[in-house]
Amino acid sequence: MSEFEEIRPYHDDEVESVITALLADNDLLDFVGKYHSPRLSTVFPKIIRLGAKIALKRALGKVKTIDEFQGMISFYAKKIVAETSSGFNFGGLDELEANGSYLFVGNHRDIAGDSMFVDYALWLRGRETVRIAVGDNLIQRDFATHLMKLNKSFFVRRSEQGAKKIYAAILESSRYIHQSLSDGQSVWIAQSEGRAKNGMDITDPAIIKMFALAKRKQALSETVKALNIVPVSISYEFDPCDYLKAKELYTIEQEGAYDKPAGEDLLSLVKGLGEFKGRIKLKFGERLAGDFDSAEEVANAIDRQILDNYQLYYINYWALEKLALMNKKGCQYFDVWEKLKGDMTFSDSQIFEDRYQNCTASWRRKWLEMYANPILNKYHSKSTKLKPI
Repeated sequence: MSEFEEIRPYHDDEVESVITALLADNDLLDFVGKYHSPRLSTVFPKIIRLGAKIALKRALGKVKTIDEFQGMISFYAKKIVAETSSGFNFGGLDELEANGSYLFVGNHRDIAGDSMFVDYALWLRGRETVRIAVGDNLIQRDFATHLMKLNKSFFVRRSEQGAKKIYAAILESSRYIHQSLSDGQSVWIAQSEGRAKNGMDITDPAIIKMFALAKRKQALSETVKALNIVPVSISYEFDPCDYLKAKELYTIEQEGAYDKPAGEDLLSLVKGLGEFKGRIKLKFGERLAGDFDSAEEVANAIDRQILDNYQLYYINYWALEKLALMNKKGCQYFDVWEKLKGDMTFSDSQIFEDRYQNCTASWRRKWLEMYANPILNKYHSKSTKLKPI
């Protein structure tokens, strides 16, 4: 058994047997059937399951290698862009060496979409796709684990208990990232644990400490240089999971905690990929360089690029104005709106209003904050790129 056997992605010689197992997995077949035919799957479950199996065999039957699986994913990424967005634009990749291995640290808004769009951009440029860091909290069903590992995901063990096990898990992740980069494999990881449900993209210094743990006897600046850290910023005009996130944020505010129902992560994954996102903008930043004395300094350097490259949309400013009107002078939303509003008008605001009204009334403030907070974050970071599109 190799050192990283429990967390690593699948290898080519495992692909065929894993796909065979997937095609026989009734949980997966039922999941696909319910997604495509929610009503019929309850009336004719066996027929819908058979249809799902035929469809999956058509999609997966000829896949023999990880690269072939990546090609299939790129086909669906293209389809998702065409059917659920108003366009996907990316930049900055041409400034990075084509054969380089990078640690892409990105803001995290969508469970599967963020890394998928990074991979899709790389694929479109004929470059190697990334290994994706995934929290083991997403391991809820066997088929999800299989699909993620076929998609070059490796698991970060966040569910360990006890100081020694937690330390061992963090060290394992750190060592695997360094090993991947040494092997010429780029890695994508979120800037903090979990999605930024409130719209505030902030790098957790603990992530930087994890990167450095495997090289703890080495100066931090040397470790950062060797890791080839590249901040990546993604922005969606509309968040397909905005109501779910608003509900969670409101519940935490009112009750102090949110007990996520079983299957909600899978629901969020499906909604994030399958529902309308408007325009999508992805920007690869510049490789971190310079001297760093602390994890906080590295985190701040990543934040500056992620926030500066984050694209604002009119819905962000519409939400900010709405919050400003709810508050008085001295509230951050009011003060920032007064400084930035200029002669801004919202000619197509009905789509914003409809989306807002469809949100449960008690969650609406959190919904607005989710869309307005990126402006505050960019403004306080002194970003000059505050113009919406």
